[in-house]
Amino acid sequence: MAKQENGYKANIGSPSLILIFIVMCLITFGMLSLSTAKSELNLAERNASAVTEYYRADGEGEAFYQMVLNKAAKVWEKSQDPQERKQLLSREFGDAYEPDKGTVTVYIPMERSQALSIELVFPREGEEAIQISKWKVIQTEDYEIDHSMPVWTGGET
Repeated sequence: MAKQENGYKANIGSPSLILIFIVMCLITFGMLSLSTAKSELNLAERNASAVTEYYRADGEGEAFYQMVLNKAAKVWEKSQDPQERKQLLSREFGDAYEPDKGTVTVYIPMERSQALSIELVFPREGEEAIQISKWKVIQTEDYEIDHSMPVWTGGET
């Protein structure tokens, strides 16, 4: 009969592999968390920049609106004749004024090929206040998508 060993034999292979797998999972999840946090920070900074830029342009637009109100009030005080008013408004606002439509338009440039487009309509007979017909952000350049795919075809470059 063979002699049996009654001693405890340590099995450290399986627990070591499981521990290594757990540590690798924790490292991977930690790196993914850091990567996600960095991406979210970049997105938040871009959003903050866009909002800041919009409010800067909006502030300039409000100043423009007040300037138009003040100049229009002076024109209305000077003349009651609609044709003379159009001439005075053309002198005051230059190319921004369109006499046919009775509007004054301005584009306030922003970052990333955008502009704040503002269009104000002067009151017609019987109306009292200048109306805002457009106050929105527009693209100033055409957006082009790059469809090229730099894939290696196996030939020389």
